[in-house]
Amino acid sequence: MAPAKLVSFKYEEIPVGAIKPRGWVKDQLRLAADGLAGHMFDFYRYVKNSSWLGGTEEYSELNEAAPYWYNGIVPLAYTLDDERLKAQANQFLDYVIAHQAEDGWLGPETTKETRGLWARCLLLLGMAAHAQADPGRRDEIIESMLKFTHLAHSMIQNNYQGYLSHEGDRFDPLKFGLARAHELSTTLQWLYENVADENRSVIWDTMDLMWTGAEIGGRDWSKFFVPGAFPTSASIKPQPNFQHGINVAQGLRYMAQKYRMNHDDKLARQTREAVDMAFRHHGTPSGSITSDEFLGGLSPERGTELCMAVELMFSLSWLHRLFGDNDYADLTEQAAFNALPGGISPDWWTHQYVTQSNQPWIKRLDGRPFYDVSPYGNIFGLEPDYPCCLVNHHQGLPKLVCSAFVRKGSNGLVHRFLIPAETSMELDGGHVSVTVDTHYPFDQIISYRFTTTKSFDFYTRLPSWATASSRANLPGGREIPLVRDHGDVFHFTIPAGSSQLIVTLGTEVRVVHRPLSSAVSIYWGSLLYALDIAYTETSTAPTHWKKNVDPLPTDPTYPQLRDRMLVPEEGAEWRVAIDPSQIAIHWANHDTDPASSLPSPIYERGAPPMVILVAAIRIAWPVVNGAAHGVPTEVTTEGEPFVARFVPFASAPLHMAEVLTVSLARLDLPGQSP
Repeated sequence: MAPAKLVSFKYEEIPVGAIKPRGWVKDQLRLAADGLAGHMFDFYRYVKNSSWLGGTEEYSELNEAAPYWYNGIVPLAYTLDDERLKAQANQFLDYVIAHQAEDGWLGPETTKETRGLWARCLLLLGMAAHAQADPGRRDEIIESMLKFTHLAHSMIQNNYQGYLSHEGDRFDPLKFGLARAHELSTTLQWLYENVADENRSVIWDTMDLMWTGAEIGGRDWSKFFVPGAFPTSASIKPQPNFQHGINVAQGLRYMAQKYRMNHDDKLARQTREAVDMAFRHHGTPSGSITSDEFLGGLSPERGTELCMAVELMFSLSWLHRLFGDNDYADLTEQAAFNALPGGISPDWWTHQYVTQSNQPWIKRLDGRPFYDVSPYGNIFGLEPDYPCCLVNHHQGLPKLVCSAFVRKGSNGLVHRFLIPAETSMELDGGHVSVTVDTHYPFDQIISYRFTTTKSFDFYTRLPSWATASSRANLPGGREIPLVRDHGDVFHFTIPAGSSQLIVTLGTEVRVVHRPLSSAVSIYWGSLLYALDIAYTETSTAPTHWKKNVDPLPTDPTYPQLRDRMLVPEEGAEWRVAIDPSQIAIHWANHDTDPASSLPSPIYERGAPPMVILVAAIRIAWPVVNGAAHGVPTEVTTEGEPFVARFVPFASAPLHMAEVLTVSLARLDLPGQSP
């Protein structure tokens, strides 16, 4: 009997490490490597002294910290080709494989009561990436994964051991692993397509059993992402797991991964409906979903976890590769360029647990605006709350680089995330090299250079916001418009030899009304612009995540490790309404050469090249629970109009991204009309 067949992806992935970053993205990854991401292995107790490496430090029974770290360090190490980081990843992998139990178990747990499958999902994601990035280790990695899969299969057959909790079990007291049945299949589907036929049946059956276990355990996401069950407002009494924000971000793939196995088109349609519901009822202007542990509705003071940004990026990128829907790619970029860097300091040494859309201060708040996050949750620090965001934050940008290009058919290559990058590969019997230079999303000119031994099909994705003025300049000076007559990717036939192509995306300032309120947010391309609030900063030694009071041991090797608090400087205003009929663009530095360098760190305050100037006025805006409360229902102006600076969201740590509108007398706005 022929093995069962998975539904094919519309676009095929390119192995980890085959796509390299350029320009500002390379600068960002270098900062990550030189910051927290690249040094956790050296100093951070939940990685350096993890039970996975023979230590004793874990922050929960899930034992997930080191696997989270490994899942991010592999793509970071191999996209940068950083020998120090590759050595970290290989040292971890060496230890894990060397200590794999005789029965196939991977990890430190030695009794059935402590063996839970969840952290293995993260480990296997990292191992699959490692096998792609280092072909010399591929066989031993796949052998180890198969050995574990056989054990997992026997455990699940034994009354769902390691998945459904039984009396005396201690591996998943809050049932997070139960809500993540699909996470194991993320890697097992890859493994299924990369092993010989004789190993496939046990992989398939293991995935099938996980779906059944989810139904038995009451964690079938197809029963949650339906009208009537899905919450349309902030969680008050959250259903266990289902309304936990990170579970939702991961759960967006549940139906799609099951669809790949059973070919049920209803699950494919429901996936699209689930993404729409999640963003319609809980989406943030920055491209994330409110999650102060649980879904937070649309109020701008409810924060979104840094974990949410990276998990959304992974899920949406995966869904785009499966289905090809342009919205998935748009949303991936929106989170990547706004929510993700918004939660990380420009030097990549501190991070927030939650980032608010309207965030006029970063400090220990006077009240509790968050559902289940401490009042310290929006400070930039080492452990502003639960450590998961620290050990997980660095997977986001490297994986975006790893998936910037995808293959289409036997002879096609798609540039789907429009960042500066390069790749070189064999394609349908020819050798193809593509180099992309661009300041995107800080400018909209994308320059391509090709060297190929034979003609191939090249595609550029057109974001949904790109206007009709989008165009391409072909060799010889011919200019053609980019139109969507044939979908959301524009096709070019690239001839053998060396050639160039320049794409310019038409872009306008967009004033977008927020759902269910009278507030608006401002966009230019995929960048969210927010009111820039000048601030003063103080800092303390980092504090322990449990209460954010007890200081952690200091290490003079890393003076960057501080808990940083920011408050508006005297005279800086945050309570504003704007007149959207009075907007001007001001370029501090408009270098139109896409190969030129942008400032680094690009998200440092004042670094992005373009500012949006808007007529504004102060209004009455209440403070409740230590936060700028919701959005006022009416505008009560105070004082005289002034010119407000709106800058890329992530470059303004103190910001207002959702503001009210008002008509004002004409002001003199320096700059140019958008």
